[in-house]
Amino acid sequence: MTNDEIGATFLNVGHLLQIQGEDSFRARIYERAADTIENLDVDLGQLAEEGRLQSIPGIGKAIEAKIVELLETGQCRFYENLIAEMGEEVLDLLRIRGIGVKTAARFYNELGVRNLHDLRAAIDGGRFKQLKGIGSKTIVQIDEGLRFLEVQDRMRPLWRILPIAQAIIQILRDAPGIARAEFTGEMRRHEEMLHQLELTVKCTSPATIVDALCKVGGVKGFETAENAVFGGGCVAATVDGGFPLRVYAFDSEAYEAGLLLTTASAEHLTALNGVAEAHHLEKSEGGLADWMRGKTESSIYDAVALPLIPPELRRDGTSIEAAAAGALPTLIELSDIRGDLHMHTEWSDGRHSMREMVEAAQACGHDYIAITDHSVSSRVANGLTLERLQAHMNEVRSINEEVSGIEVLAGSEVDILNDGNLDFTDDVLAQLDIVVASVHAGFNMSEADMTKRMIRAIENPFVNIIGHPTGRLLGRRPGYALNLDAVIQAAVEHGVVLEINASSNRLDLEPDMARKANEAGALLTINTDAHAVPQLQQTCFGINVARRAWLTKDAVINTYSLDKLRDLLQARNA
Repeated sequence: MTNDEIGATFLNVGHLLQIQGEDSFRARIYERAADTIENLDVDLGQLAEEGRLQSIPGIGKAIEAKIVELLETGQCRFYENLIAEMGEEVLDLLRIRGIGVKTAARFYNELGVRNLHDLRAAIDGGRFKQLKGIGSKTIVQIDEGLRFLEVQDRMRPLWRILPIAQAIIQILRDAPGIARAEFTGEMRRHEEMLHQLELTVKCTSPATIVDALCKVGGVKGFETAENAVFGGGCVAATVDGGFPLRVYAFDSEAYEAGLLLTTASAEHLTALNGVAEAHHLEKSEGGLADWMRGKTESSIYDAVALPLIPPELRRDGTSIEAAAAGALPTLIELSDIRGDLHMHTEWSDGRHSMREMVEAAQACGHDYIAITDHSVSSRVANGLTLERLQAHMNEVRSINEEVSGIEVLAGSEVDILNDGNLDFTDDVLAQLDIVVASVHAGFNMSEADMTKRMIRAIENPFVNIIGHPTGRLLGRRPGYALNLDAVIQAAVEHGVVLEINASSNRLDLEPDMARKANEAGALLTINTDAHAVPQLQQTCFGINVARRAWLTKDAVINTYSLDKLRDLLQARNA
């Protein structure tokens, strides 16, 4: 097992013990062990082989024994016994905003709530009225959080499905009898939340697909059926604990038309069919698919006097209208990005040194980056005090003198406090090259108060960027209550840039709001918020969002040259 898996196990043990009503001190032993393991740079397996596990602060004999058990067997009997007694699903309660471990413990012990289904029954049955200290406002908040999860649990974030999808498509591409295999549907449109995983395959028999998929671990429940498109075969299965997988088989003549038909939404296809009818294209009982057969994707659009519409814009019919009017934008590309303006190092909660992040960014081809470690109020993230911030800036200046080919900007991701003030005073912020202001606490404020808080931060003359503006975590947490239209307007008025946070579990702003911000005149930036070297590669996820938001490269400031970027930053500070 990996360090992360072992740490997660201990965190779950700590939570289960607290929910059960065990002594909180005992529970915290496991929670502290989880936190320690999460921040280790050395593999636990290596430490176990060397007999050095107890050299880790907070790891005593009992925890050591359980680590060894997990490493050797992949299981922990103590954890398994807790699950058998309490049920693992009780931990799902902690996924809901407003439910901490203590609240979950009350629900479990006083109302017998053991899972989300029990929670829904308790809410709908009015049983929370029995609990002292649980007011109507809290119940409404929990109900909203539960409804969010009920929708999200039927879906999967792109980042979670992507590794599975990549493994499947590689097997299909290597399989005999399969000439071509590609993602389609929501995956090809780069939707950040998926209802199902869909692929297209060029082959003559669905049995070929089944034979290939049998080689992929975790694919279950095979069914074959006739494909509604062109009558080809369709193989249905599940992955990742019941998530739907659909693989469509098309012959050579129908493949590209099938790829288009399965990529586009129903709304897009309806609009495309309307244009086809206007052009009096000859159709038979086959309907929309019939006149497409034998054509490439490009020639299908060309047949109705439209340019090729990128897959990301096939979500609805508006791209058909824009294409017909000659108003389709030239979408931003990954190659347009010249820098990354939000990342963290071991100075705060990052895993790598400043120099390692700089060298990795240079290997990515960046002309510039900003090192933006957390500010003092982010204690859980080892936020920088004033003294450490000064030393942090000094190291940035020193690295800039030593490294050529890339410019490093001294920055900070500064917490927006509850009243809208920032974590550092203006005279401190004035010393930085760039300031990213973000909300990291106080998520439960009313929409009016949160909007006022955000706008006050935007009005600070030293703020350049609002980081992850809505605070959402894909599949885990909805964005906080916020009048985003008012925030966008304030950003436009004060020249503050809004971030598309490319971290795979955030993707915040989401596409519709990023498009709205752009149309209102706001500038945007695509940043990884990387906390480790590998996460610098996540820019591609932000590009997916930007393309779905109809953004051109001119709308995104880290496509600018360094000189143009500096002019923008200095104009804001002036």
